[in-house]
Amino acid sequence: MELKRITTDKAPNPGGWYSQAFVVGDFVFTAGVTANDPVTQEMVGPGDIVLQTRQAIKNLEQILIAAGTDLKHVVKTLVFVSNIDDFAVFNEEYKKFFPVDPPARSTMQIGKFNNGMVIEIEAVAVLPN
Repeated sequence: MELKRITTDKAPNPGGWYSQAFVVGDFVFTAGVTANDPVTQEMVGPGDIVLQTRQAIKNLEQILIAAGTDLKHVVKTLVFVSNIDDFAVFNEEYKKFFPVDPPARSTMQIGKFNNGMVIEIEAVAVLPN
């Protein structure tokens, strides 16, 4: 099966040696997406779960668009948060982006991120027919 690497400058550059996403068959697999501004590469809203959730999902959306799909085709997300006590606030912001038929999701507290980062989101999406 062919692997197609996805790269877009409309989302932040990877913070290490990894790809933003891959298309494999009819699926798109993203790396963990952060709330860095795609132009400045600076963290948006250090310590703010709402602002970072919003920016991370906007960045995720741009990667999905580059792959040929969108948020409506996300079937699974894996969310890492620095503080699970922020879950309710995060969940309310997340709902705005997935208002109907939300993807399957796992959310876990990972402890400490660097530089004011409080969330990272990865996704699996399908390509539309």
